[in-house]
Amino acid sequence: MADRRIEISLRAAGLVLLVGTVLGGCEATRGVAEMTDLATKPGDPKPFVTETRPQDPKYIPIGTTVSRPAKRKTVDEFKKLEAELEAKRISNDAAGAQAQSLGKVLPPPAPPPQPKE
Repeated sequence: MADRRIEISLRAAGLVLLVGTVLGGCEATRGVAEMTDLATKPGDPKPFVTETRPQDPKYIPIGTTVSRPAKRKTVDEFKKLEAELEAKRISNDAAGAQAQSLGKVLPPPAPPPQPKE
């Protein structure tokens, strides 16, 4: 009975050790995983990736405030934007009224045909 408990304890300890090293991500575990083809080394990025990404991305960590200056719009730019939005609203209202009037005039569509059994 005691031998059985020791055997189970050793297996549990080995399992805990194995899971701990795998989840730990240490270099020794990574080397063993790469040698056994359970893990691979990340390859170099393709040329188009390195060409299109900036060398210094100006990383801003989460929780910090941005201190770069923002381009402010002039009063004329705001007036132009307001006029564009108002024109779009009028266009949307007209399209909605047209759809509503067509819904009242046109008969409802026929129900789909029933499948034959």
